Amino acid sequence: MAMTQPSADFTKQLPTSVRKQLLVARIAVERVEFVQAAEQFRERAQPARLIKAALSGSVLGALNPASSVLGLFRFTRSHPYVGSIMGSVVSMLLRRRLSRLLLGRLLKLGLAGGAIYGITQFLRKDRVG
Repeated sequence: MAMTQPSADFTKQLPTSVRKQLLVARIAVERVEFVQAAEQFRERAQPARLIKAALSGSVLGALNPASSVLGLFRFTRSHPYVGSIMGSVVSMLLRRRLSRLLLGRLLKLGLAGGAIYGITQFLRKDRVG
């Protein structure tokens, strides 16, 4: 059964002291919910745990760069605040011309490196097979 908001007429009929008590009770409930949410966030957002989760299997343990990137995406999907921070940093960097040029060059180097890596892996498979 869903709770419904009392109508405006109902709250106007209540004495001021009762309305004040209702507001104080509502504030107390919201404060408790906020403290619980903050505690859950603190438990999940331990820096060492975040770094270990980011690096385990997604960056250090994987030989395939595609699985590394997918693992990083999986990590940021399960930790939305990390993705939000990364998006903010990237958008801030893209606003500056110098950083935009550096980021473009790094992207080109990364693409070239990925292509070279793919070609070498393909050639190694040809030699073995």
